[in-house]
Amino acid sequence: MKKTLVAIAALTLVGAASAQVTLSGGVRAAFQNSGAAGAETIVGTNDVAANNITITAVEDLGGGMKATGQYHMRNDIMNGEVSAGRPATATNQLWRNSSVWVDASWGQVRAGRWGLSGLYAFDAFGATGTISPYAGNGIGARFTNMVQYQTPTISGLSAQIGVSMDGAAANEDGSWIYINYAAGPLALRFVSEKSAALTLGALPAYGLQPATTASVAVDAQTTGMGLGGSYDLKVAKVMAGYASSKGTASGVVSGEQYHVGVTAPFGAATGKAAYMKNQTTGADTFAVGVDYSLSKTALLFADIGKTSTLANATWQVGVHKMF
Repeated sequence: MKKTLVAIAALTLVGAASAQVTLSGGVRAAFQNSGAAGAETIVGTNDVAANNITITAVEDLGGGMKATGQYHMRNDIMNGEVSAGRPATATNQLWRNSSVWVDASWGQVRAGRWGLSGLYAFDAFGATGTISPYAGNGIGARFTNMVQYQTPTISGLSAQIGVSMDGAAANEDGSWIYINYAAGPLALRFVSEKSAALTLGALPAYGLQPATTASVAVDAQTTGMGLGGSYDLKVAKVMAGYASSKGTASGVVSGEQYHVGVTAPFGAATGKAAYMKNQTTGADTFAVGVDYSLSKTALLFADIGKTSTLANATWQVGVHKMF
């Protein structure tokens, strides 16, 4: 299969004859209930972000340099749409991520469209599914027309600095800096992002963030700051995060959140628990769950949580296959 993909890519991608091309992604589905009053249990995609296809071409340029090009798209396996709210006729099929970058001893330079990772690394639930007690207001935006420089890692320290150079629409005009530290069992991250008005319309159904719409004023800027960390105790990994955001346009999120979480391995299973307080909405969420690995790339998951602003518990039981 891999040889076939390489052959196809060599015929269809300019300059790919000397590149290594890989196809990766994931498929996820579940029985789930949002916990909202009157909500029915459904069979759903569970998390569109986890349903994706990525094509990556890497070429060794010699002298310790390499060039990489990547296309990444989300897809909804339940209805055939490219993603939630984006039918197959949409023109921005590769709206998720598509970029090109060069790595060398001096670091990495990337250009294109890219989604920043915020504090996802410090979410016990992996920022996936209908349950995600995670502090993320104002950070983890997706930028178009972006260029980013990432430093090499020195004594565990690295940084990402970037700008987006088109302010035509939400999340397209901004700048950011990430400072990361990872050494042994300890990982830390500081995030500062400045972007146009947030359009976080996907999460309100789960009580995590207030609704915004694409029609919010794009001239206003939203500034977000985040702090996150984790420590691996071997028997368990503890993690925490804090995020705050400030905005002036009508409907833009303004407030702060914090979360704490823990994961613990038990043979092929991993238990997880987290608590998140949303100062923006006044809601708090507590959730517990378990992942059971069927293989290195397949797992079953069962999670349940309660958000104070929802009438009932939110739950999900499903399967996630990566490739």
